[in-house]
Amino acid sequence: MTADRAGATPGRRWVALGTVAFLLAALVAVGLALSGNWAAWGDLAASEMSRWRVRPLWLAVALGCEVVALCASGAIWAWLFRTAGGRAGVPEATAAWLGSNLGRYLPGKIWQVTGLVGYVRGRGDSGAAALATLIAFQAAIVVTGLALAIAVLGVGAFEAVGRWPLVLGAVSLGAALTPPVLRFVIRLGRRLLRETGERRDAELDGRLLCRAVIGSLLVWPLHGLGFLALLEGLVLENTIGFPTALGVFSGSYVVGYLALVAPGGLVVREGAIVGLLTAATAIPAGPAAALALAARLWTTAAELVSFGLALAFLRSVAPPRSEDR
Repeated sequence: MTADRAGATPGRRWVALGTVAFLLAALVAVGLALSGNWAAWGDLAASEMSRWRVRPLWLAVALGCEVVALCASGAIWAWLFRTAGGRAGVPEATAAWLGSNLGRYLPGKIWQVTGLVGYVRGRGDSGAAALATLIAFQAAIVVTGLALAIAVLGVGAFEAVGRWPLVLGAVSLGAALTPPVLRFVIRLGRRLLRETGERRDAELDGRLLCRAVIGSLLVWPLHGLGFLALLEGLVLENTIGFPTALGVFSGSYVVGYLALVAPGGLVVREGAIVGLLTAATAIPAGPAAALALAARLWTTAAELVSFGLALAFLRSVAPPRSEDR
């Protein structure tokens, strides 16, 4: 037993160092994103803010809704992960998902995936199952988000942001929701990660995909409520109802996610919010730009709060060091 622990210690140390480096890089990227948004916020003309007022209670509700939505997303992924053969408990897997979520702000679209898979592997769990279920869940989020946005706002609202890229992106991600593709991903992941053990490819079937879609449909209303509360907390006379708020937020999220070159959908998501608000509502471009910046600050604050909750939980369940035993 002692020899096994001694042999495993260097590997665990490298995993710990890699995790710390990932988190530091993600936090730096978030800081740069926030600084850019603050700079843009300061450039807004006073006339664009004349019909605004800050209502802290509504802003607190907006933050709370988004934190709950993020935690619910993490719990749904954790549930899918366990269905596909993962052994981590739902609370720990949820915390791991929340911690890796900040990887979206690093350039490229792979850092959230590599961060989560790396953490899961470091805990002795299946990185291949984490990879396959994360792809399935993210694809379900994008497909259902786009469907909701089109159902509420109509296809015409997306004319300014481009229809064909959305269609091609949605079709590509929809292909990831087929059991053969997911089984191929998990087999390829096992081969690349050199994982052995019990095979549970049969679990990656239609039932798991239905759970991913249902989970996504449960989370989107929470995001919509948060965005509506944000509008209530900033706009003096908000005339946007819940369906429009849900459509604008889900549509802008999908556009930002499909922009592969934009870390965290930066700038692209804000541009989509402006385009969708001006197309679907009577809000002019200037106030819409201010709302887009406020939405970025709001979602990033929620991600940081969720990240803090994840760190606190993971710290509480971390095994004691050998010298402390």
